[in-house]
Amino acid sequence: MESRPKISIISPSKNTGRFVKETIESIMAQTYKNWEHIIVDGVSTDETLEVVRQYSHIRLLSEPDSGPDDALRKGLAMAKGEYVMMCCVSDGYLDKKWLKRCVEILDQNPEISLVWGIDQNMLEDGTLHTIVTNPWFENPPPNGKDYIYYWLKDAALFHERDLCVRKSVFEECFPKFDSNKPREDQEQGHLMFAYNFNTLGYLPHLIQVVAAYGRQHDNAISQDQAISGESEKRGREYYTAFKKFKSKIIKGEVKHCYRDGFGNILPYKFEVKKCFDIEKENKLRKMISYLVPPIFIWFKNKVAARYGAYKHIQELRKRRKIKSEER
Repeated sequence: MESRPKISIISPSKNTGRFVKETIESIMAQTYKNWEHIIVDGVSTDETLEVVRQYSHIRLLSEPDSGPDDALRKGLAMAKGEYVMMCCVSDGYLDKKWLKRCVEILDQNPEISLVWGIDQNMLEDGTLHTIVTNPWFENPPPNGKDYIYYWLKDAALFHERDLCVRKSVFEECFPKFDSNKPREDQEQGHLMFAYNFNTLGYLPHLIQVVAAYGRQHDNAISQDQAISGESEKRGREYYTAFKKFKSKIIKGEVKHCYRDGFGNILPYKFEVKKCFDIEKENKLRKMISYLVPPIFIWFKNKVAARYGAYKHIQELRKRRKIKSEER
């Protein structure tokens, strides 16, 4: 690895020792080598630290934290790279060229601030499961300046497992720690990161590759947050902020500007008309969602009734034929 890393990969961790080797080695298997790997551990009491210390290249910080976002902020303060990525311990990369692909896009396109890909779920035993956004292989979101219209359509989120973001943009968009709020209330930062990234006018680029996996396991913080209702609460806050911004931009109360990867204003013009087109499309989708189920049920019942009647007539004809033959 070179003296100054191009990419800083930050891995929050706590008591995930049975997965840490796989995560580390999925990063080591990357064809692109100019990176640093920072593991921010929440004082694990299992074998995590013992395993991590077997890898001399790892930059390790182990101290109490309130969760992955708290760990990510600490890792970001340590990061030396021009670009940053987050790969929680238990997750990892499937595409061995993923880092190389990200660097090529960001190096060659100064207007792009973020590169992302397609994720696949993994079961606790290591079995690969569903691809998170399979339809994107045939119908992907637009890249660059047109992505904002896609986001305004349904408040889509980025896949945090495979994101590669310019560090300066990440620092600007990821929610800062607020000393007036409890630490445990400052998780789910990827939601407001997506909100800030899009409303500030930064541009993403999707690569249609299954880039990373996210493992589902009993010790996952995301499961605890879902059970406690924390995920739902943060989701509502995100969607409320999204709807307010969308309303303001449609009414012309907010002027949307596009920015390059260094925060400079780009000459592109935001087209409010496309927002109205989105609204019309969303209303049509809602109408279809209300109408299609009843129509489908009616059609299904109609077909079933006709098929039943047909079968009944066929049975009657068969009986009559048998009777006529008996005579």
